[in-house]
Amino acid sequence: MKKYILLIILFCGFTAQAQYGYGNGTRQRQRQMPQAQQEAPEPDFPIEKYLGIVNYDIKKAAKKTSIKLSSKKGIEFSKILTTYNKDIKDIIRINSFLIRSTKDMVDNFQKLAMKSGDFSNQTKVQKKMVENLKPISLTLKEEDVKLYAAMKELLSEKQYKKWLKYNKKRHTFFKKEE
Repeated sequence: MKKYILLIILFCGFTAQAQYGYGNGTRQRQRQMPQAQQEAPEPDFPIEKYLGIVNYDIKKAAKKTSIKLSSKKGIEFSKILTTYNKDIKDIIRINSFLIRSTKDMVDNFQKLAMKSGDFSNQTKVQKKMVENLKPISLTLKEEDVKLYAAMKELLSEKQYKKWLKYNKKRHTFFKKEE
């Protein structure tokens, strides 16, 4: 009889150990990963967004403005956007060195400022950036004006409003109409 009681006690002890583990939550501690310190992300100035560079997806633009690409108007719409995209790519290619150097200048300033905490030269960097990018932005705005004039001539009033609505979401340049 003593042997049976001893076996029951041992059996209960082993099942309790199997259910609850070796003490208080060691399995939970093993699952937790040690967290590394999070470093600040590398600065990445969105210079394309700053300049307002837009490359149009012709099918999506046609769908948003409710134009069928198979129609005569759709073919003309496609030609206009294709030439616009080509002109914008050419402008970016021609000015790629200036764009890249300005982006590097801003990124380097942001890195140094984050490390040292000294933002005293921020206005100088901003003025230099604006000075470098102003000719490019003016050229891009001229292309946008040409595009909007061609679209206004090609599209009906309702389609043109849809075109403007589509472009407002893309944050592009708008010619203010008088």
